[in-house]
This record gives sequence, structure tokens and C-alpha cells, in this order.
Amino acid sequence: MPSDTCTFCLKDDPNKYLWVQCELCDQWVHVTCIPIKYLTSEVGDTMASYPKNSKEIKRYTCTRHGDPLLEVRQVGKKRKVENQEHADVVPKRHGLRRKKQVDYISLNEGEAKRLKNEHPHIPSFLACFARWENKSNVMKSSDVERQFETINIPLKVEDPENSGMQLPTGPDGQTLTVDAITKFLGDESRVDVMDVQSQQNSNWTMAQWNNYFTDSSPETRDRVRNVISLEVSHVDKFKKELRRPRVVESKDLVNLVWDAIPNDTERPKVTKYILMSVENAYTDFHLDFAGTSVYYKVVSGAKKFILFPPTAHNLDSYTAWCDSDHQNLIFLGDELEHGVAMELGAGDLFMIPCGYIHAVYTPKDSLIIGGNFLTLRDLETQLQIVKIEQRTKVPKKFTFPKFDAVMGKTSEWMLLHPELIDNNSKQRQLETLIAFLKDSKAKYKPVNFLSKKDLVKQLQNEVTKLKADTN
Repeated sequence: MPSDTCTFCLKDDPNKYLWVQCELCDQWVHVTCIPIKYLTSEVGDTMASYPKNSKEIKRYTCTRHGDPLLEVRQVGKKRKVENQEHADVVPKRHGLRRKKQVDYISLNEGEAKRLKNEHPHIPSFLACFARWENKSNVMKSSDVERQFETINIPLKVEDPENSGMQLPTGPDGQTLTVDAITKFLGDESRVDVMDVQSQQNSNWTMAQWNNYFTDSSPETRDRVRNVISLEVSHVDKFKKELRRPRVVESKDLVNLVWDAIPNDTERPKVTKYILMSVENAYTDFHLDFAGTSVYYKVVSGAKKFILFPPTAHNLDSYTAWCDSDHQNLIFLGDELEHGVAMELGAGDLFMIPCGYIHAVYTPKDSLIIGGNFLTLRDLETQLQIVKIEQRTKVPKKFTFPKFDAVMGKTSEWMLLHPELIDNNSKQRQLETLIAFLKDSKAKYKPVNFLSKKDLVKQLQNEVTKLKADTN
């Protein structure tokens, strides 16, 4: 019997409300076709009703392995996971047909029927890419460093070997691989893995991820997955051997102010990320947290980017899209202006300036090292993006860590080290910080001033002096 034909009703009916797949094989069944006597809760109680969505389903085993069993989660109750190694990990499926598979997980969540290994926006993405393709945004490292304050376009660095960026090598001295990263981090190190179709995260071990990424091929993978939030600046190997481009080190606002205004707040960990994406992975349009600028080094594989600048039209369209109940059905790229589409290959170093709305497609398995950084240059836009995050209710875990502390320390640093600030933009920057600190949402305890109110007063006095000097 085909694996996507329900073994109870013997029908292949993808439009039926809820499906579940056996965790030991590739058999799918309709949830409501399972006799209710085979439903149990996590604590072993029998269930009197069927789960209403896939989030309530913990696991299912089909009749191929004895009596069927559907275990239902106790949704809404906090619980201790006893076997963390396998918690929330979608097990590897064997024997899936090579023909295109319907993505029943997304179907269960109320999405339109779609294919398992192709995000529905990819055709629109590729058409949009062709419309905005750019091969001219290329600049030498020395020019990037010299002109950084006025650069407002995404660009490839023509000579990445001269950028100051250094990558660690694998244990064999060769190019870094996912297998090597697993050895550096440890098999049991945890990593958040995103299902591209459902946009749901699972927590895997690096050994599980390495098995999926390294030891499988695109046609045998059960689903398309992405790792985009593995920060490694605290890991000894990457702390010692991974160096960011010189221009990033010199312009990173946290680098400038953190140790200059010392307190006991932990330094934000956003500087060194490892991104691992398999073929056909797609990340929909988004803004990097707080509108941060980005450096992005392709170690292996390839990427396609479409990026749109933070114009008023684009930011308004993005905000409306984030608020839309039909966001997943809309390809935002068709509504934005002044696009830049660029293709990256192994060895390329890419720089994304503040506030660019972008989507990313992976044509083949790829390994990336990159990171985020705030700048003094972009204070206004960064704070504008933070307000968009607040309006669209971005969860705190996806926002820039310790952002208020960075802005508060920047305010103190500008007052204590005026000789380090470019006077041409100083007044505007101070006024931007004053507006931020006066907002009741901004939480900061000054290090060198009596209170936040006192800090604001000193900033205002400095603005008054600057105005007097120009008159």
C-alpha cells in the first residue's frame, strides 16, 4: 500500500483535516481514522477526544509495528523532557518515494497544499531575482574601509583575502565543513533546526544535524531544513581562530562602547554565526534584528539574495505584511521597490548595510560564517527598525540582546569621549539617543551619571552647545 494512503480508510485524501506520520516508518494516516482506543496522553491516560492540530501530537506508530499508538501532548502545561536527546526532533524517515511529496505538516497547520521539498515562493523569488539582478556592486576592501560611512548598498568585497577576515580550518587543515564544526562543538551540542516549510524549530544535537547535512543527499532528505541561529563567539576554536573583517571590528558599536563604559551587563553575543542550509532552503523576507549590518562569508555552496533598502515605502509595506493574516500567501518582493539581487559562491564575502529587507534562497548545500553589528552611522535607522519590531510584536528572543544597554553606553561614551565623534553628524546622533532614552520603554541604569534623567539632561546640554557653535 502507498505510504500516503491511510491504512484505516484506505484513501489518499490530502484535503482531510489532520494527518500524522509514523515515527518508525514513512506511513501517513488520517488522525481521526485511528480508533480512539489507541489514543493516550503523555502520562498514559486514555484520551476521550482527538487532537485538534499537529502541535498536540507527540508521536505515532502505525500498524506495521504492532497495535497503533497515538500519543497526545498536554498542550499548555510546562513539562520536564526526560530524554532531551530526542526531544522535539523529527526522526529520519527511510524509503520515501522520490516523486514530489505533498507537505502534510503545512497542510495540517492550515496552509494550502504544497510540496515537501520546494517552498511555494521559490518560483516568485527566482522571477524577482532576474528582475533585480546586480553584478556591479563590487568594491575593494580598502575602499570599503575608507568609504564605510557613506556606503548604503549591499556589495561583494572584490578581494576578501585582504579584508582581514580569517576562518578556522578543519582538523585536517583543509576547508571548514559541517563535520569539522561538529567535532569542534561536540556531538551533543544543541542546535535549533528550522523546517523551511512549516517555519517550526526543533532542537537537535550536532551529531543529528551532521548526519542529516553530511550523510544524506537532497533526494533522500525527508524535509528541507536550515540552521540560521548558531552563535559560536564563546567557543574556544572560533574565539581564537575566527576573525571578522577589519572594517567590522573598527565600526562595531559594541566594540567601541562596551569596555569603555564598564558594568556587569553581559556583552551581546551576535558577532559570529554559523549558518548551514541544504539545497532548496528558503528564508522569507525579514529584517535582521535592530536593523543590524551584516558580514557574510560563503565557505562552501551558493546563495541567492534579494534585498530592498529601508525606504519609507518598503518599511511600510514590510510592516503591513508582517501584520497580515495572509503573510504566508504573499510574496513580498512583488510589493517593494529598488531591489538588489546578488548571487554568491564559495569564497565570496558579502556586506549588507543597515535595514535592508531580504530573502535568501539556497541553490545547493551551503556553509556560511557571518555576524551582525550595530554602527554609529546608522543610529536613526536602527532605532526605526526597533520600533517596527515592537509594533509587529517580534518575540524578545529574536531581538538584539542588550540593545538598551548598547544605546545607553553609546550615550555615555559620546559625552565622555567627544574627540572620537565626527562633528558633522554628532548633533543628529545625540538627538536620536535623547529621543530613545526619553521613551519609557528604554531601560538603562547609567554607569557615570546619577540617573537616566541626568544622562538625558547632559545630552541635551551637549546639543545646545553644538547649536550655539554653528550659529
